[in-house]
Amino acid sequence: MPIEEDFTEALRTSVLTFEPPSTPSLVQAGIRNGRRRRRRRATAFGVSGAVALALVGFGVTTVPGLLSDGRTADHPLSSPAASAPSGSATASATPKPTFTGALPGDRALTTLTALLPDGLTHSSPPGGRKSGQLWVDDGHGTSLLEVHVSRLTSTTAIRDHVFAGATPLPDGSLVQSRQAPPGTDPGHETVNVLRPDGLYVTLMQWEAPSQKPPSTRTTPILTLAQLRAIATSSQWR
Repeated sequence: MPIEEDFTEALRTSVLTFEPPSTPSLVQAGIRNGRRRRRRRATAFGVSGAVALALVGFGVTTVPGLLSDGRTADHPLSSPAASAPSGSATASATPKPTFTGALPGDRALTTLTALLPDGLTHSSPPGGRKSGQLWVDDGHGTSLLEVHVSRLTSTTAIRDHVFAGATPLPDGSLVQSRQAPPGTDPGHETVNVLRPDGLYVTLMQWEAPSQKPPSTRTTPILTLAQLRAIATSSQWR
């Protein structure tokens, strides 16, 4: 039999023995397939929508494990605006105290020397850096200055005793100045300042290198007005 007739006979036999598939089964399988695909698309859309809302609502944030290729995000996504803490501008605009309790003597002396008038020489007596003491000289004799600075949590006792009868300044600060009576040896002056936030400054001056006689000067190096200007300076904050 020629090869063409063999091929034709094979095709005829295949057609006669072919058994068509079950149409209802194919239809049901197709329906199930379609439903599965719709569910997958709906889930993917829901996740993408949630991520988009998160990005819009928080600026940009970390979304691990949701990259398009299925990899886990190793680094957070951020923006300067999103990472800045809220209210930072307000916090920075409000000055905060630079210390609490007693200000160390060496820090107090650093501020004091910066506030002294020009033309004065100064040095530290033994132990002066810890005790807040400073020798000051204008070429006509040495005076001892002593400064103590602290921030008080309760000011009732100080107000009642040190500042009794004092009239508050426009900013609410209290100032009390005292000068030793004539003939006191050595002569000395004291200025106390209490600010509304509890900052308490005491500045003392002796007309001698120490608190003991004899006096080495007949007049103080700094006037009471100069002592008040130093003690009320905003640099003590």
